[in-house]
Amino acid sequence: MTNAVRQTIAVARKDLQSELRSRYALNALGMFVVVSVAVMAFAAGTERLTPGVASGLIWVTMFFAATTGLGRSFVSEEERGTTLLLRLTVAPTPVYFGKLAINLLLALGSNVLIALLFLMMMTGAVVGSVGAFVAVVAVSSLGFAAALTIIAAIIARSSSKGALYPVLGFPVILPLMILGVDLLERAMLGDPVGELAGGLGMLGIYTAAIVAVSYVLFDMLWKE
Repeated sequence: MTNAVRQTIAVARKDLQSELRSRYALNALGMFVVVSVAVMAFAAGTERLTPGVASGLIWVTMFFAATTGLGRSFVSEEERGTTLLLRLTVAPTPVYFGKLAINLLLALGSNVLIALLFLMMMTGAVVGSVGAFVAVVAVSSLGFAAALTIIAAIIARSSSKGALYPVLGFPVILPLMILGVDLLERAMLGDPVGELAGGLGMLGIYTAAIVAVSYVLFDMLWKE
């Protein structure tokens, strides 16, 4: 195991332990998800939602849940005053990928919870192809994590962190959202994974591009 991999695991383990102690992101994500889905279920009542409307509502909830819970990765370092120590002891690349790994876990957990609650509580929300639905949620979660990790690093030193996060995150996530809503709708209609392969590939390519750009930018950003 190389030194970079060990450092990446160490950063991820540190953030995971810190989150399990404070549970800030977990509590924020859980409360937001439950309240959001419950309000939408109450407002919809017994009205049956079309797959298009249901997929759109799921994505809106996933976006705001992600901006609520995934922005703490670098902000918490600034608040605790540990940023300088992290810069002195760990190279930029392991820091980025360690933070990305934790944000991916949070995004996967919150998005799975959103999907499950939505399907249980909303009338008419039925998944025709479970495999395709899971694939879309998983790839979308990686896209969320990739986009919002680098944005969190950019705004960590800003005085208006809460306001900037969704504003900067939306343009980056918009292409993911456009593709994701369509793929999620098709999965709910019953299209198998094979028929969604092209769209999933485009989501993967866009996510890979975000990670590649973030990898280049983070080295300069972290040393500033």
